[in-house]
Amino acid sequence: MIAGGHQIKYDMLALTTGSVPRRLPPAIGGTLEGVHVVRGLDDVDRMAPEFADTRRVLIVGGGYIGLEAAAVAAKKGLKVTLVEMADRILQRVAAPETSNYFRELHKSHGVNIVEGVGLDTLIGKGRVTGAKLTDGTTLDVDFVIVGVGISPATALAEATGLEIDNGIKTDAQGRTSDPLIFAAGDCASFPYKGGRIRLESVPNAIDQAEIVARNMMGEGVDYTAKPWFWSDQYDVKLQIAGLNTGYDNVITRPGDKPGSTSFWYYQGDTLLAVDAANDPRAYMIGKRLIEGGKSPDKVAISDPSTDLKLLM
Repeated sequence: MIAGGHQIKYDMLALTTGSVPRRLPPAIGGTLEGVHVVRGLDDVDRMAPEFADTRRVLIVGGGYIGLEAAAVAAKKGLKVTLVEMADRILQRVAAPETSNYFRELHKSHGVNIVEGVGLDTLIGKGRVTGAKLTDGTTLDVDFVIVGVGISPATALAEATGLEIDNGIKTDAQGRTSDPLIFAAGDCASFPYKGGRIRLESVPNAIDQAEIVARNMMGEGVDYTAKPWFWSDQYDVKLQIAGLNTGYDNVITRPGDKPGSTSFWYYQGDTLLAVDAANDPRAYMIGKRLIEGGKSPDKVAISDPSTDLKLLM
């Protein structure tokens, strides 16, 4: 049943409901005017008038969304403060080496990064005018951008009685606990290397949806995820291949150009992932190595004179 009470019959159904941004609780000022989240074009359009020169913005959350928002604001001449309650920015998704790289990048553009400190409450009557942090610091702010993650949009699936496991639980072909209903994208969790994951990325949403469409037509094809991500901040393009879950050491490799570098994640001698900053060669070769199940010697990776192509 859709809006207005109209019913549509189906033989098979695909749920691609995506995800929703996490918001701050109303009790700490999350519903004040001037408090924004970033998820879609409507969110961007809504906050666009806030980006006036010299205004003060507080960004809550030091993940990629928060850092990208900080970069845009700093380039437009705003006074930017970013608070991250974890010990370091990008702590959930990247190694300290990548965190350090981006911390220095943002500081060089005038962003005030406060780590290990959370938001206590937002201040204002109707509209946000300030913020109190958990260390007692108070800030005057003109608006706030909240980047504290997303949650899979599972309300419809739950109402349908489908099994939920960090999103709508699917098998390797995208089929849910109802054999006539499939799911793909941010909302869906699926089998991966003996476990189960849910990927929040545009490439996954596209690739998984294509497999689901083929399976709804009867092909019976398993989805094999090849995770990759990107983030643009200032003049730096970060490209990420693989998943770093379980890494126990990181090899830093200088790039060919000033400011370019890559971080290679290993678990023992097995290459898991690569973070490449302005280093597309390292990204592309790292991606091919990971997808091919190859793990080059760590000493060779750390040596900038090593021709990466020869490691293929």
